[in-house]
Amino acid sequence: MGFRITTWNVNGIRNPFSYEPWRGTRTFEAMFGILEADIVVFQETKIQRKDLRDDMILIPGWDCYFSLPKTKKGYSGVVIYTRNATCAPIRAEEGLTGVLCPPNSSVSFRDLPDDQQIGGYPTMEQLSELELDAATLDSEGRCVILEFPAFVLLGLYSPANRDESRDSFRHCFLDILDARIRNLIAMGKRVFVTGDINISRGEIDAAHASEAIRKGTLTEDEFVSAPARRLFNQLLTDGNVVGPRDEGREQPVLHDICRSFHPDRRGMYTCWEQRINARPGNYGARIDYVLCSRDMEDWFCESNIQEGLMVGFVSALS
Repeated sequence: MGFRITTWNVNGIRNPFSYEPWRGTRTFEAMFGILEADIVVFQETKIQRKDLRDDMILIPGWDCYFSLPKTKKGYSGVVIYTRNATCAPIRAEEGLTGVLCPPNSSVSFRDLPDDQQIGGYPTMEQLSELELDAATLDSEGRCVILEFPAFVLLGLYSPANRDESRDSFRHCFLDILDARIRNLIAMGKRVFVTGDINISRGEIDAAHASEAIRKGTLTEDEFVSAPARRLFNQLLTDGNVVGPRDEGREQPVLHDICRSFHPDRRGMYTCWEQRINARPGNYGARIDYVLCSRDMEDWFCESNIQEGLMVGFVSALS
């Protein structure tokens, strides 16, 4: 039996209902029916706990797992919905570092008994190398992790490259994401990584980079050597990494599922600059991904963006 995963930066959990075909139905149950998905990962839910409503969390046939910002209100946020008839998780966590606590508990995820942990938490040495503390990194509602019998799923909303004031947070988040993924795989667990990574991995994935390279104002080596992009590409089996790999990142561990089905396809974008209305001309970037550990490469029968919808993209498992 196969199932389908959809990832979508919704820019506000009720925002999809402003667009067709969601405008006419205005229920999450109907939305998930149209998507024909079994796992739906939303990023940028932009909602506070006090504003959650029954229609968002009590959806017939579905379970949901939220991570919301601890301090900034109406900002960021990730939720994973799972169709309980096809894929019920056995464990759920929020955050990457394991320092947060389950609901109604004062014991952190990383301090739970072994049989209750998902595992793969960054080591004390890995955490000590960061400029920011673990609680700060997990304070913005950017990660939900679910463990299923066959794999671990990370639903992510990675920090964007907005300005220099956020560089430290972004780089620390990506460092600890890299560590958690590699640690889980080293434990022998299969891993999915889904969501808005906020990085275009190569020139083919970014219209502005393609244009700059064509004009001679940028080289592809320069583009892929940006710190966040270089780190991301070191995770990927076909990532373009210029120069020696970083210590501890000698081996790629993730497979870019969508690109494997469409290796040379251009214009496969998932994000467009709204201020200049760039979507009609498809001047955008691919920053949303469904990735898997290398031992899952042959699980998939298709992966694509859904161009006709205000939605990210889909991967289908055979």
